[in-house]
Amino acid sequence: MPKKGTLLKSLSRGRVRASFNKYNLFNLYKKSQISFRTKTLYQQKWQAKQETRSYHGEHIREGRWQIMFQSKLDSVAQLDASLRGGKVEDTPYLLQTYAVLEKRLDFALFRAMFASSIRQARQFILHGNVHVNGVRVKHPSFILKPGDVFNVKQEKVLQALGAKKPDLKKALNVDKRQIILHNKFVEFAKKNPKQAWKQRIEKIKQLSNDSVEKKEYLTLVENYKKGLDAKELEELRNCTPEELLKNIIKTQPKQAPGLENDKAEKSDASTEAEKPNESAGKVENLTDADFESIFERDVTLKNLATQCYQEFSNSKLFDFESIKAKSEEEISTLVKDLLSPSDNIKKNLTDSQKVSMRTGKKHLSELEKKYSEAIRKYYKIAKNDSKSNELPFDSNWINSLVAHEKLDFAKLADNEQLAQTSIKLPNQHHVWGRKRSSLPFFTPWKPRPFLAPFAILPHHLEISFLTCHAVYLRNPVARPGHSEVISPFDTPLHERAYMFYNRKGK
Repeated sequence: MPKKGTLLKSLSRGRVRASFNKYNLFNLYKKSQISFRTKTLYQQKWQAKQETRSYHGEHIREGRWQIMFQSKLDSVAQLDASLRGGKVEDTPYLLQTYAVLEKRLDFALFRAMFASSIRQARQFILHGNVHVNGVRVKHPSFILKPGDVFNVKQEKVLQALGAKKPDLKKALNVDKRQIILHNKFVEFAKKNPKQAWKQRIEKIKQLSNDSVEKKEYLTLVENYKKGLDAKELEELRNCTPEELLKNIIKTQPKQAPGLENDKAEKSDASTEAEKPNESAGKVENLTDADFESIFERDVTLKNLATQCYQEFSNSKLFDFESIKAKSEEEISTLVKDLLSPSDNIKKNLTDSQKVSMRTGKKHLSELEKKYSEAIRKYYKIAKNDSKSNELPFDSNWINSLVAHEKLDFAKLADNEQLAQTSIKLPNQHHVWGRKRSSLPFFTPWKPRPFLAPFAILPHHLEISFLTCHAVYLRNPVARPGHSEVISPFDTPLHERAYMFYNRKGK
């Protein structure tokens, strides 16, 4: 029978156990260097035995361990083929004091990270979840031999190393906060799409390279860089006087909706004579900022675009109101008339209108030349900067953001099946942590917290986490400067523990 597990996680006693528990990590963190200065030899040996046995086989009774103890410690020495006799590090023989325990099946399971503690590994074995060489073994003390293959049921490994499954009430509280934050972000993104895009990119950059979201983003960046040549060619093809002028005259001032409302309110009071002045007032409302979206590669050209618009509008061939009602084909025809007017149009133009059209063409030609250079410069920098992980602003990104509908969480707390279908967040279409509520661990699976400090794989095991199989290669040995027995304690402590058990000159 094993020892009863009492006070295994006690913070006051501060014993370091063979466990992935967060309290055990705290005890390991606060464990200070043990001093033997004021202690007798027997006190030193006793304290060393206490500390090391709390980690190495604390569930095994002392009498049984003394029977298992072997005073002969296994080690190997590397032969120096050069025969130069260089400096060789000392071999830590005494760290092999508890090497005999590493042959046990329950210890091998824990070392292979198939269980979160020795006691849990023992439980897996007793419940018939472990096979050795294809045969079910229910004895935790089973001694492995070199070449033995053992495996554990995959669900048990996911339970051991996975995060704890939250209860429904806690999961719904998390979802409630997520929905509130998501709706706030959508509202902010609709008002400030470019600023929201930059904040999103910066947040993703701060994530670790192992996160799924960061990997997806880096994949998008790679795909974007591969298509830079095609995008550059497409933008240069669209950088023609016809396309630029079409985009310029289609530009609407940001104040236009407000002015239309004012016009509707004052339509009864306004006279027919005042209508031309209203239209002229709306043209004047066009500012340089309204043309920034057309010249994204070089926003400094917005001033020249405003001048070009004013010159062509002085030709009186179009006005602000008529452009809004025209189709794409009609606008294309208008652009041709502005750039190469027919003889009939020229007859009806005044000298000032002809001067305005010539000046507009001059500005348009200058815009085409400068913006083509800006496009080439932008893509040259983007291609050369291979370390950059930037994605340009995607205007269609905002269309994919949809606010989540309001939910009655009091009602969902009584019906988990309804809750699973009601939550529709962008990256989560289920209750938080309970995608598969029948499983005893967090789903979709994620590792338990504070697992990284314990993730140490031994040299004497070959492990496959995909199939939850492992091969016991050999018995752990000591080499110059290294021992294959994993322990949180140093050599002086193991030396005194070895002295405690190596009695009567054995």
